[in-house]
Amino acid sequence: MINFKEDEQLSVLNHSCAHVMAQAVKHLYPQAKFWVGPVVSEGFYYDIDLGEDVIKDEDIPKIEKEMKKICKDGKRIVREELSKEQALEMFKDDEYKIDLINNFEEGTNISCYRQGDFVDLCRGPHVETVKACKNFKLIKHSGAYWKGDKNNKVLQRIYGVCFPTPEALKEHLDLLEDAKNRDHRKIGKDLSLFMNHRLVGSGMPMWLPKGAFIRRQLENYIYEKERALGYDHVYSPCVGTVDLYKTSGHWDHYKDDMFPVMKVDEEEFVLRPMNCPHHMLIYKNSLHSYRDLPIRIGEFATDFRYEASGAVKGLERVRCMCQNDAHLFVTPEQIGEEFKRVVNLILDVYKDFGIKDYKFRLSLRDKD
Repeated sequence: MINFKEDEQLSVLNHSCAHVMAQAVKHLYPQAKFWVGPVVSEGFYYDIDLGEDVIKDEDIPKIEKEMKKICKDGKRIVREELSKEQALEMFKDDEYKIDLINNFEEGTNISCYRQGDFVDLCRGPHVETVKACKNFKLIKHSGAYWKGDKNNKVLQRIYGVCFPTPEALKEHLDLLEDAKNRDHRKIGKDLSLFMNHRLVGSGMPMWLPKGAFIRRQLENYIYEKERALGYDHVYSPCVGTVDLYKTSGHWDHYKDDMFPVMKVDEEEFVLRPMNCPHHMLIYKNSLHSYRDLPIRIGEFATDFRYEASGAVKGLERVRCMCQNDAHLFVTPEQIGEEFKRVVNLILDVYKDFGIKDYKFRLSLRDKD
């Protein structure tokens, strides 16, 4: 799949098409106010406040029709430079733009782009005229919290793509259709592998017998791989006290992504989002000599993370997950060799499953 954000030509084109879409929405919904409309890896989107209106599937063709009119009209896209005071005056009735403008320091020039009767704040760059945006398709729509904060208002988010030629657009849409047919949510439903139910909750998948069988085979496969490399497996509770996570340091950095606190008797508990604190306590349960190291503690653990309801997706983004996790206790001299063993384990598994397209990302401890 193309990464629109990394392709400079496509990035500029899709950024411009986002403005065409916003202009079309403004024509159809005069009350519309706009937050941001960035280019992302899969194309572009715009977050829109439509007041009491909600975008439905049948509204998308209407927006596309209006976009085609705008492209055919062929207005030039013109950059304008404003002072902060001028920008505040221009967008004085738009609380979303006021919020953005107030982030600029005094004396800063603020750019906006105008095409016909539509203008919006933007760094740019853009194509010269809206005619260049005629090969587009609106892909999907959803709700999105303003600024990604679940405490804020839900805005309407519309996604789209734009290409220089109709042939390139068709090729991309064919790829999307193929990907849709291979979507794990569709396969999971067609093959009765897993299910979700509103009474259980968003992001809480349940494995059906066939899916549970596959999961068990995967767990057994990984278990044997790890056992052969000297891992000792444990079981630990799905909950922990708030004090546990304060002691570990997770509370200050992660509490907003954890489920709400449960008070039981005189103690406060939370569903665990990770296994690190439990495994540290398991290690500390016994005295160890340096001769005992390395000690490798592994677990197939059920963890819970408070993902926003609009972000959960099939088995990709969930609130309840099985995490194949391990913690290695080593001497400084053993770090290099153990690191190699972990990477080789990952590569060995990827090879068995024919996975060739992957990247590694290394996270290091904050020096502070």
